[in-house]
Amino acid sequence: MSYKKTLGTRGDTIVEVLIALTILSLAMSISYSITNSSITSLSAARSSAGATSILQSQIESLRTVDLSGWDNIKTYCIVNPNTLSVKTISPNNCLINSNYDIGITRTRTGSGPYTYKALAKWNVGNKQYTAEMAYVY
Repeated sequence: MSYKKTLGTRGDTIVEVLIALTILSLAMSISYSITNSSITSLSAARSSAGATSILQSQIESLRTVDLSGWDNIKTYCIVNPNTLSVKTISPNNCLINSNYDIGITRTRTGSGPYTYKALAKWNVGNKQYTAEMAYVY
């Protein structure tokens, strides 16, 4: 048997290694980007669910609060739904769970029913989100 020595068949060239590393790093950066986006979306969804829950409790509390003294110009907040303590607020002044800025406003068209709008604002990262619920009484 004779062995024939061929040049260049011993291993991978540096160009092949660099191409493989480039493809690997591209795949890893795409995976990181998708994962980061998913985590951010999950965080925003959790915050939105929390805001919806708080707004729902604010709206439910309106059913048992004395609303006769409410002014149509002012913004209100039910600080503690368990004790039904209500306070008049200026914007950005009613933080619940240290995350959600809550405000309830009252409007009325003509002699029709009052519309109570509860608005929540919160931040996730550098983005601000809002949620709103209305109650007609």
